[in-house]
Amino acid sequence: MLDAEVIAVGGGLAGAAFALELARNGREVLLLESTRGAHHKVCGEFLSTEAQRLLTFLGLDIDALGASSVNTLRLAAGEHVAMAPLPFGASGLSRYQLDEALLTAAAQAGAQIVRGTRVTGLDLNGDRAVIAHSGSRQYRARAVALATGKHALRGFPRPPSDKVAFKLQVRVGPGTTQLMDERVQLVAFEDGYFGACFVENARLTLCWVMRERLLRRIGAGWREQANHFAQQSSQLRALLQDAQPEWEKPVAVASVPYGFLRHRVIAPNVFPIGDQLAVIPSYTGDGNAIALFSGVAAAQTLLAGQDAVAFQADMMRRLRPQFHWATTVNLMFDYRWGQRLGVAAAAYLPGFVTRIAQSTRLRGFQHVLRSEASQRLRA
Repeated sequence: MLDAEVIAVGGGLAGAAFALELARNGREVLLLESTRGAHHKVCGEFLSTEAQRLLTFLGLDIDALGASSVNTLRLAAGEHVAMAPLPFGASGLSRYQLDEALLTAAAQAGAQIVRGTRVTGLDLNGDRAVIAHSGSRQYRARAVALATGKHALRGFPRPPSDKVAFKLQVRVGPGTTQLMDERVQLVAFEDGYFGACFVENARLTLCWVMRERLLRRIGAGWREQANHFAQQSSQLRALLQDAQPEWEKPVAVASVPYGFLRHRVIAPNVFPIGDQLAVIPSYTGDGNAIALFSGVAAAQTLLAGQDAVAFQADMMRRLRPQFHWATTVNLMFDYRWGQRLGVAAAAYLPGFVTRIAQSTRLRGFQHVLRSEASQRLRA
């Protein structure tokens, strides 16, 4: 006996978007989320134009949720600084707020949300059924969306990585508020980079990525890391000098496989979405857009009667050009000379930033906004 026609394993952006799109088109869907309530995740909180369009399509009003406005990029490496207008209007909104809003919308559309349920594995029975294991409990469905974010589910590994990602929200004083008003900051340093933007309630979200060798050298404590960052750049020193952490310690996740694309199909009825499908380098600020797009696209694939083979082939075709450019630029940021060259180019050729920002954007997603099922829903 099936527990649901479709199960989403994970209630982040991808899983919630998947469940919402299915539920509002009349399909039975069960979403299993490991946490019991709203929580912070290691993820940038920058919403590109593409992410905003997908959220509007899903029925969310980010302005009503308190999203900040972002229109300028401030780029730095050492003492080299450049500023350039973004080629699109962006926003900042915390995942704490956004994920809960999407889950609420999915529940209101008819999705069954079960929280506090950690799935530990999947059993595949050809293309007829999938069994999701959570302790001694089993959940059966005809199809499953694998939406566990940056945390891999046992049996479905991704390539190893030496990158560790962190996030922390802070309160800041008037000086930093003025410095960061309507801006997103990206600061490159040896073995990593650091990003910041405002979200709702005048909170500044700080996200950073570093190699494990640097983490071993400076330690995992926030004060040790903040002191190290302040020594790398006066820009980081100015950003952090009056920062008061909202939490005792940053949230963190290790072995993040930036640049990963899942080409191999798990099973015809298992749809990897979000970071289980593709992990774009975080400096692009487009991870949220890809998560939302993959969730909606997977749902629409099921609505059209197609399988995960068709879904992944189409997604790889659409994402490959974006990942090519993002990975190329990311290689440059791995080296000090490349960091400084990039900032110098941005300072003297602002159009360089525009070109890079456009090349690393999600493209070819507009078809999901015009799907036959969703057109019927809006009619």
